Amino acid sequence: MSYQRILFSSLFLLLAVQFCKAATDKYRLIIRDDPAYNMTIGWNQISGTDARVYYDSVDHGVDTEAYANSQSPDRVVSYKSMNNHFVRLQGLKPDRAYYFVIADSEGRSQRFWFKTLPDSPDKRLSIVAGGDSRRNNAQVGPHEPRISSNIMVTKLRPHFVAFGGDYTNNNTDGQWISWFDDWQYTIGDDGRMFPILPTRGNHERSNEDVVNLFDVASPDVVYAMNFAGNLVRAYTLNTLNPIEGKQTDWLRKDLAENHDKVTWRLAQYHHPIAPHQRSKSYKVLEYTHWAPLFYEYGMDLVIECDSHVAKVTWPVKPSESEDADAGFIRDDENGTIYTGEGSWGLTRVANVSYDWTRRKGSFNQVKWIFIDQEKIEFRTVKTENASNLTAVNDDDRFDLPVGLDIWEVEKDVKEVVINPRK
Repeated sequence: MSYQRILFSSLFLLLAVQFCKAATDKYRLIIRDDPAYNMTIGWNQISGTDARVYYDSVDHGVDTEAYANSQSPDRVVSYKSMNNHFVRLQGLKPDRAYYFVIADSEGRSQRFWFKTLPDSPDKRLSIVAGGDSRRNNAQVGPHEPRISSNIMVTKLRPHFVAFGGDYTNNNTDGQWISWFDDWQYTIGDDGRMFPILPTRGNHERSNEDVVNLFDVASPDVVYAMNFAGNLVRAYTLNTLNPIEGKQTDWLRKDLAENHDKVTWRLAQYHHPIAPHQRSKSYKVLEYTHWAPLFYEYGMDLVIECDSHVAKVTWPVKPSESEDADAGFIRDDENGTIYTGEGSWGLTRVANVSYDWTRRKGSFNQVKWIFIDQEKIEFRTVKTENASNLTAVNDDDRFDLPVGLDIWEVEKDVKEVVINPRK
C-alpha cells in the first residue's frame, strides 16, 4: 500500500471517529428525588438533534440498539451559554448499576454508568461533602485545586456528593463552562459517575443558577429527602433566601414530621452560623431560627461552607448561659456537630476559634462521611495528593486508600464518631 493511501486511510478513520462522537459534553449526574429509584442525567448539547439517553442494567458498551430502554430529555434550558439537557430516569431498581450512552443525530457519547442508592437502612452509605470550588478572580479555564478535589471523588467513589455552593467566583458563563469542564474529573476511568446533591452559595446570583444547571426540583433550592430507606434524612437549606418565615416554617414542619422516623439527620447549607474566619460575619438569623430546631429535633451533623477553612466542632447546643461562647455550649450527649467550612478549591486562614471548636485549619479538603445504623463517622481529607492515590474498590468502598492524607482532629485521632442519642 502506498504512503499516500495509508495517509488517506488514517485520515478517513480519524474523521469517522470524530463524526461518530455525539456532540455533547459537560456531563453531570444529579439527585433530584429518591435516588434509590430515580436519577437525573444532565449534559450540554453542543450541536446535533434528537438526543436520547439509552440505558440498561446490562452493559452494552456504545451499542445503542442493544440497550433495553431509551428516553428523550424531560427538560431543555439554554443557560450560561450551554444548551442544558436533562433526562429524569424513574422506576429504577435500588442498589443496581445502570449503563448509559447519549446519542444524537451526530453520533454517540462514551459509555457511562452509575449505581442507584440502596433503599434499605441495613446498607452503609459513603458521602463526600464540601463546597467553595471557586477561584478568587475572573479567570476562566482549569482550576487546579478544584480539579484535585474533583479527582478525589473518583478515588473515594462515594454514593453521592453533597455540594455546599459557591461553584464559581463571578457566576459568568465562561466560569460555569470551566466549572463543568473541571467536573468531568469526577468521572472515573471506567466511566463511573457520582451524583451531586446541590446547594446554592452566595456567588450564585440567583436560585435559577442551581435550578437551570442542575435541574433541582425546588425553585427555592430548599428540599429534603431520605437515603437508604429511613437510615438518614438530609436537608438542603438556602442561606441566600430569607431565613425566617417560609423556609424556617417548612424546616420546622418537616423535622417535626420526620425526625423520629429516621435513624440520622443531616443538613447542608452555605453560610456558617459562627464562622472560623475573621472576614465572615456571624449569622444571627440562622442561629435564632435554625440552631434551636437542630437541637430540639436531634440534627446529628451540619455541613457548612463559605469561609474556605476546615473546622470540626464538639457537639454543641444553643445556650444563653454565661458559659456560652457565640451562643453555644458543648453538649456531648445531645448536641449537634458542625463541620466545614468549604475549601474545595480556595482557602483562607482559619483565624477564629470558640470554646467548642475541636480543631480548625486551612487547606483544600472534603469530608468523607460513612453512615450506618450504629454510627456516623467522618474524616477530613486533604485533596492535594488525589492524583497519586489508587481508587477504592466498589465492593470495599469503606477501605481507606493507601496514602490518603487525613487531617487529625486531635493527636492520633483522624475520624469523628457520632453515636446514637441516649
